[in-house]
Amino acid sequence: MSNKKKLKAKFREQPYNKNLTENDLDALMSQCDCEKKSGGRGSGLRYIHTKTKRVLTFDGPHPAKELKRYQMRKVCDFLDELGYFNDDDEEQEDRP
Repeated sequence: MSNKKKLKAKFREQPYNKNLTENDLDALMSQCDCEKKSGGRGSGLRYIHTKTKRVLTFDGPHPAKELKRYQMRKVCDFLDELGYFNDDDEEQEDRP
């Protein structure tokens, strides 16, 4: 299993994995063609999908480094909408 598939699997685990950090999120989002931008406010995070220009924004985890449950859900919903978590397309590495 590739690193990308392992990381995607960790993000999709139910109940949500409590050990995922912002660094894990950065890695996943870059693999899914998203660029990280400054969120504009203190701990804000913003990811922009390079092809569709869709934006995911939320406050980063603090004071702990681990992502919260609502943040994980928001990331999964965003990537689901972009088609990166489609179960029937899991074998395909490149996305539109």
